[in-house]
Parts: sequence; structure tokens; C-alpha cells
Amino acid sequence: MTKASLSHEPVLVERQDGIIQLTLNSPENRNSLQTPGIYEGLMAGLEELEQDASLRAAIITGAGGAFCSGGDLRQLAAGSEEEVRRRMTRNTWLYRRIALSDKLIVAAVDGPAYGAGLGLATACDIVVAGQSAVFCCAFTRVGAMPDAALFWSLPARVGLSQARRLMLWAGEVKGAEAVSIGLADEHAPEGSALPLAQKLARRIAEGPARAFGRIKTGLRQSPMTLEQALGFQIDNAPPLFGSADFKEGASAFFEKRRPQFGQGE
Repeated sequence: MTKASLSHEPVLVERQDGIIQLTLNSPENRNSLQTPGIYEGLMAGLEELEQDASLRAAIITGAGGAFCSGGDLRQLAAGSEEEVRRRMTRNTWLYRRIALSDKLIVAAVDGPAYGAGLGLATACDIVVAGQSAVFCCAFTRVGAMPDAALFWSLPARVGLSQARRLMLWAGEVKGAEAVSIGLADEHAPEGSALPLAQKLARRIAEGPARAFGRIKTGLRQSPMTLEQALGFQIDNAPPLFGSADFKEGASAFFEKRRPQFGQGE
């Protein structure tokens, strides 16, 4: 990928082949979300993902052996209740931006994803765990409760009983176990998560963007009742059958070749 940012910037931005890669770049703070510029850099990159039609997928990862350590305990302890509320309210827009995007976002997790860093990872559509990945809903270790949209994302991924266990006891979960309980989707047991995340992002970028987007929207509304599911499919599926991607997919099927999606956009 081609770098478009200098190495000292808090979020490095790289773009290639329809993918934007956002790397949290504050290793000295273990890529804390409270590092100046991290929030702004992530929001700017996600806005670019939305506005640039040539970008079809995103990767969020961390530099220096950590994904994201979440909040800065020193800042949180020193802040007033109102300051914490204001900061937390601002941060809600980051999780909304990830969840409400029509485009798929991959988290490449190497090293710790703790606290709000766990929330950042689990808000993404696909979570790839590297050899060193460690996930922890660490809030009760310091007398706090989960934020970072975790009451939405964690039960959706692992179920209510597992979410309860992770939230209450704040245990660490490593790569293979994370996949087994649904906390992560893929595990790179012998190295970094990033190459596998990039491979999956390329697959997304080459895939049927509108279909992926509708699937993401439907899953965001899960669990649905039977009637909600049937209504959602009636509202959303018919337009896809008239799309250029479907026509290409059908032609490729009959011609026994790989489809080239996105050509008619």
C-alpha cells in the first residue's frame, strides 16, 4: 500500500486497490484512543471511506505491537465527571461511523485490545487476531463499567452469557480462544494479523459492495423476528437483482469464470 501520511502522525493512512488502511500510531501510549489526533484521524479516514466511491473496504490496525489500549487511565482519573461524559459522548460517533457505514471494516489485532480498544475491534465487521493478540474487557479491573458500544457489540458476537463473563471478570482472551467463542473471526497463529486482514479486505474490495452493505445493515438489526426478517428482505433484496453486480455474477456463473464486480458502478 502507498503511504499518504508521515510516520509521526497519530494515524497513518494508506490507500491501495480500493482499500484504506488506518494505523493507530502512538506505540508509546499503546495506541490509546485518548492520544491527541487518534480520534480525529480515525474519523477523517472513515469519512474518506464513505465519500470516496473508489474505496470499498477499510482496515483498522495498530503500530508497535499493540492494537489499542483503550482510554488513558491517568486522564480519566484526573478528569471530572462532566469531562468524562463530554469525551465519551464525542467518542460515540466513532462507533456509529463504523457500525452505520455501508462498507465493511476489518480490524487487524496484534497485541492488546483492551477496554475501549476491544470496543473498537468488535465494532468492526471482521476481526482478525494475530499470534500476539489479547482481548480484554478490562473495565472492572479499575472499578469501571464497559463503554465503547460494548453492550451492543460484545453480546452480538459472543452471546449474552459469554459477554457477561467477559464484562464481569475481565479475563484475557487470546487468538485461538477468541475465534472459538466468536470474539474474533480469523486467527493468524504464526504471525501478524495484518497480512490476513489485507487478504480479506482485498476480497471485500473485489466483491459485490451493495450486497455486502445490505448484509451488514441486516445483521446490525439482529436479532430480528420472523416478520422483521421477511420485511427486510423484501425491502432490500429486489433492487440487488436489478444491479450491475448481479447481472455480472449471473453471467460469470454461466460462463464458468470469476465475476468482476463493481464494473457497472
